[in-house]
Amino acid sequence: MNEVSIELRDAVKQIKSAILQSQYHIAQLANKELLSLYYSIGKYVSNKTRNGAWGTGAIQAICDQLHGELPELRGFSPSAVKRMRSFYEQWKVLENRPLLEGENKDDKDEVK
Repeated sequence: MNEVSIELRDAVKQIKSAILQSQYHIAQLANKELLSLYYSIGKYVSNKTRNGAWGTGAIQAICDQLHGELPELRGFSPSAVKRMRSFYEQWKVLENRPLLEGENKDDKDEVK
């Protein structure tokens, strides 16, 4: 093999590695943002439904209106929104927890 083909093969490996690392990082950021969104929606819905501000049927009405305004939107059915509420209610105990040893304040993101 000549040196050019070896050099090109190394270049491809390095570029491929950079692309894959970037894709992984993007997926991590997207997942983090989605979890934050689901948690904040769950918190909002929990606060409104559990204190009696919204009656039965409110979640269905909201989801219907969301679907009407954003027809391409997926993942926001009434059952999905109820799972978001449950997600918040199960994990809210950790919202104001003390920092763990070695954890930075920035690592413990506040929910919007």
